[in-house]
Amino acid sequence: MASDTVGWKTVSTNSNWYCGAYVDHTSTFIYPSYKIKFKACTVVNNSGGAQAVLVVQNTHLTDGYYMEMGRVVFESQRGGDVWCAPSNLSAGMTRGCYGPTVPVGKCYHPIAPKVELKIKGNTDVAYGRTDAETGCDF
Repeated sequence: MASDTVGWKTVSTNSNWYCGAYVDHTSTFIYPSYKIKFKACTVVNNSGGAQAVLVVQNTHLTDGYYMEMGRVVFESQRGGDVWCAPSNLSAGMTRGCYGPTVPVGKCYHPIAPKVELKIKGNTDVAYGRTDAETGCDF
């Protein structure tokens, strides 16, 4: 089954988000403070569902970047993978590419997501945290 291609959305985190550290994208490193940073996050709920998100942040003050490709690999056998549509990312913006919410079960630790981001022909990878857990209230 082929993964869907999805667009980019705003990002608003809360205590249900488990994110890895930001990774600097190698093709956008101009000055230490002007770059694209990205990370992998897992969002869990109390119904036994989880989804992965590729979060991208443009820390440049004036320049936008063209994101050629994004990819979220998460709970692949349950259909949690997606491709992220090509898109421009304006200066100072943060956006997320959301995979589908997949049923993994209550009190479950989903596998850590892997995300990829391609800019200027270079693809870099980031990994999420392993400590996410869906709610346990039965």
